[in-house]
Amino acid sequence: MHATCSTTDLPMAAAPAWRRPARTLWQVAIVIAAWWAADQAAASLHLPFSGGVVGLFLLVLLLATGVVKPAAVELGANWLLANMLLFFIPLVVSVVQFTDLIRAKGLILLFDIGLGFACVMLATAFTVEWVCRYERQLRLKKLLRQRAARRPA
Repeated sequence: MHATCSTTDLPMAAAPAWRRPARTLWQVAIVIAAWWAADQAAASLHLPFSGGVVGLFLLVLLLATGVVKPAAVELGANWLLANMLLFFIPLVVSVVQFTDLIRAKGLILLFDIGLGFACVMLATAFTVEWVCRYERQLRLKKLLRQRAARRPA
C-alpha cells in the first residue's frame, strides 16, 4: 500500500538498475538530514515541540510552495513508510525491560500512548489529505490553462 498521491512510479525506459536504490538511499539520507537539522533548530530555539514536528511543517511548506518537488523525496518517503514497523522494535524491547513500570502505571501509559498515537495518525492523515488535494488543484488549474490555450480564439 503506497501513501502517495502521485503517478510518478512509472518505470524509466533506459535507467540503470542501480539508479532507483541509489536515489532511494539518497532521499532517505536527505530526510534524515532534514530531521536532524530541524531537531537542532528546535533545541537551540527552545521550542516547546520536537524537531520532527518542525521538520514536518517545514517540509509541507516547501512542498506546498513548490520549492521542493514531491519526486525529490517520494522514493525515500515510500521506503521509510514501507519499513516503518522496524522503527517500533526498540519500543517492544523497552516494554519487556520495564514490566514493573507497566504493571504499576500500565493504564495511564496505555492511555497516553494511545492518545499520542491517535494524534500523530490524525495529524499525518489530515496533512497527507491536504497535500493531495492541493496537488490535485494545481494539476486541475494547469490542465484548464492548457485547454484554454488550445482553444481557437
